Amino acid sequence: MIFVDSKEASKNKKILEMLTNVLGQQVGIKNLDVGDYLLDGAEGVAMIERKTVTDLLSSLKPDESGRGRIWSQLDKLSEMDSFEKILIIEGWLGAIRKMTGWNEASVYRAVESIQRSYEVAVIHTPDWRGTGAYIITKYKSLSEKTEPRDIRLRVSSASMTPEQQALYVVEGLPRVGPSLAKALLKTYGSVKNVFDSLASKPVDLLRDDVAKSLGRKPPEIVIKNAKELIVKEVKFEQ
Repeated sequence: MIFVDSKEASKNKKILEMLTNVLGQQVGIKNLDVGDYLLDGAEGVAMIERKTVTDLLSSLKPDESGRGRIWSQLDKLSEMDSFEKILIIEGWLGAIRKMTGWNEASVYRAVESIQRSYEVAVIHTPDWRGTGAYIITKYKSLSEKTEPRDIRLRVSSASMTPEQQALYVVEGLPRVGPSLAKALLKTYGSVKNVFDSLASKPVDLLRDDVAKSLGRKPPEIVIKNAKELIVKEVKFEQ
């Protein structure tokens, strides 16, 4: 099922019509607390935030909190557990140069920061048709059942330095990206200490510890998920 946020549906009727024409009753309208499109497939769930280039620039402007609106939206998005997070930027980014006084390089850096800090996939589409086509294709991929098989989930390199190998191991924790992995290792000194600390320390204390190296508190749900994985007993079916 694809749920379209009610405000998004009223503003962008063409996308809603496109989705409905292709997917019929698999499309519904709902008040979403976070995001514009919720893709709930049989094999996975994805939350999509859609922004035109104009929307993106507007949301990057500091508000009364001193931050752009997009950052608070991403904070909320990061709290959504077990969801794939996607930001669609609709339109030509070259318009920044032609139609505004913005420093386009700063916008590119902001997009890079979104990808790195929030682990959000950023998809660029040319227009509403491209957005609709992507949402339909993405939803179908989440609804396709794949045959279970044993595969190697990650590929490492023997040429990695010890530091790179340590980062590689810690980044294997759920939703832990390069910045947070490095901050965890800086805070606790070794892979063993990272895992021991995650297993034994309270979530709030872990967030306070890591904030000193990361520059901000990591999302509570990320630390909580990592902690739960470390202490969870794992059983494999025969």
